Amino acid sequence: MDHPHDAPPVPHSATAPGRSERRWRRLPRVLRSLTRLDVPTVSIARREVVWMWSLVSIAAVALVAVGWPLTASGYGTHPAAAMAWTLVHCAAAILAVRWAWAGLPASVAGALGLMVVTADAAPDWPWPWPVTVLLAHCLTVFVLALRHAWYWAAALWSAGAMLTVLVPTMLLDGPRETTFANGVVLVSLSGGFALVGIIVRLWILSLVRAEQAERLTAAETGRRQELEERNRIARELHDVVAHSMSVITVQASTARYRQPGLDEAIQQEFEEIAASSRRALGEMRGLLGILRGHDTAPTAPLPGLSDVAGLVESTRASGVEIAYAGTDATVPDAVGLTGFRVVQEALSNALRHAPGSAVTVTITDDRNALLVRVTNSPPERSDEPTPGAQLGLAGIRERVAALGGSVTAGRTRDGGFELAATLPVADTDQPLLT
Repeated sequence: MDHPHDAPPVPHSATAPGRSERRWRRLPRVLRSLTRLDVPTVSIARREVVWMWSLVSIAAVALVAVGWPLTASGYGTHPAAAMAWTLVHCAAAILAVRWAWAGLPASVAGALGLMVVTADAAPDWPWPWPVTVLLAHCLTVFVLALRHAWYWAAALWSAGAMLTVLVPTMLLDGPRETTFANGVVLVSLSGGFALVGIIVRLWILSLVRAEQAERLTAAETGRRQELEERNRIARELHDVVAHSMSVITVQASTARYRQPGLDEAIQQEFEEIAASSRRALGEMRGLLGILRGHDTAPTAPLPGLSDVAGLVESTRASGVEIAYAGTDATVPDAVGLTGFRVVQEALSNALRHAPGSAVTVTITDDRNALLVRVTNSPPERSDEPTPGAQLGLAGIRERVAALGGSVTAGRTRDGGFELAATLPVADTDQPLLT
């Protein structure tokens, strides 16, 4: 876990990401919305991509503005009929953004209506697909391919190809030279738009899935590291308890030899205490074996308050200025171990996040609680902090909470950092694990 320390504030231009970097950071969110990928944390309103609605609407309005007068004047169509069918055909692209089932039939109906009303145009005018009608059709195909499953775009492309073949056969007495060429342009151009839309959609979905996989992996890694930290805390606490229970077992078993003259009732009481402690010790050893693995259990003694001075000295060897004021108080093993871990974590975080700072370690005892306080001054250098697992402070809080204590951590007024832990030593009935 990383200390909440950061490097000292530096000018905005040195830390703030540039415009291009911010755009790339927003890209996965924009792409996810673009494909309407259902994400529970994103509202329906945000999934509909306001900017895409706007772009398609602008394109549709532009096609109406150009297509209506062109159809009415160039093809000799009644203005009302030209306006009505042009609006239907261009509105299909807007409908296709959200409702594929509405955009597809609207596009087919609008194209068919425009083909019928422009059938009497001069032979040199493009028909059965006027230019604006062809562009609106390709826009709707592209929107369907980008926003919905591939078969919607394929269905509209097939419908356009069928209209190209059937409408001239039904409305004309004989084939026109330009009809075939116009149909080829429509089929090839709309097919290209459909293919590009499908490819872009698949690419976007692959990016979104990759982002989700990275988030899932990061979450799983964090949970695994947290679980490992919890297991390590449990193992160490159980080591302390196992040691204490072993002492109780030995003392209760040898009481009759160390204190001769005890009556039978007292001796029986000691024997029951010894038997109970042996049972508890066996259960804890079994649990400890599950947590550790029988082949990897460490046998080294656990550190305590007496080892803090050595820890400070070894840390000073790295060039850090450390002022240390300790205590000779006798505390339970679990309290001593937790106090050692607090100092260890605070020193490692100061080295990582506040290079060149001066550190003060103070351990005091008021008979009821042990106060461990580690303070460091602001860093002298703005080095890039060494990355960590970001579980240290969380682990310290869990250790201290298991003993019924409290932890405070935060910046000091001069820009440094302070970690303080209060560990109760008088309440022997406090459970070790909560």
